Amino acid sequence: MKQRVVTALLGLVIFLAPLVTGGSVFIALVTAMAIVGFIEMLRMRRLTIFSLPAFIGLLLSLCLLIAGPQTAFVSNETLLTSVMIAVWLLLLVTVFSANRYDVEKVAFVLFSALYVGFGLHFFLAARLEEGFTFVLFVLIAIWATDTGAYLFGRKFGKRPLWPKISPKKTVEGAMGGFLLAFATSFIFASFWPPFASLWATFFAVLVISVAGQCGDLVESAIKRYYNVKDSGKILPGHGGILDRFDSLIFVFPVLYVLMI
Repeated sequence: MKQRVVTALLGLVIFLAPLVTGGSVFIALVTAMAIVGFIEMLRMRRLTIFSLPAFIGLLLSLCLLIAGPQTAFVSNETLLTSVMIAVWLLLLVTVFSANRYDVEKVAFVLFSALYVGFGLHFFLAARLEEGFTFVLFVLIAIWATDTGAYLFGRKFGKRPLWPKISPKKTVEGAMGGFLLAFATSFIFASFWPPFASLWATFFAVLVISVAGQCGDLVESAIKRYYNVKDSGKILPGHGGILDRFDSLIFVFPVLYVLMI
């Protein structure tokens, strides 16, 4: 527990400083998160990171990360071309490797690039376009959901939420996550309202809390399928980047879809 707390405090400082600063510093942070997250995906599948498919997948993930009008590094046309080229190259790898690198492995590399690249893209775009206050509101709702689920689950948890995917998660924990997310988010919104109306704030917190817990379950499903406890070891006591930011990767794309 002590190691988890120390890592959490240090990680919070390292994470919040670029988040507050924004600009190139924040872009560098999210880019590093994308690189590490993609590597963690390959390692869960026990694929070597020193290979042509891994290099192609990493480039595609970074293209997805910095695409779009918010970042202005890669146009939509260039992005579409990049995706097509990546798919062609990955499929050709299956041919020239005589299926040593088969279609299933290629599909996983492509999925990993989409999962990490798109998820963190919308996190990056939200900070650059919507600003610090909006992103902080979303993060507080995510963290409160995680904390509430953990605390309520330990204290009152009896009914498993989804035992085949994550045996330790409970219905009571999920409800506790909702309650703490609403409490902390509305306290935050009373000082720095992210939306024009109270109903919009209520709906946003509901979406964030539900999507955050879904993102957590998705990551748990991937880890359980590949029989790994944590996605990585970069954060002592917490696991990997994907272990800590699985909710974030799921929440920001969902918010983007609803907001447009």
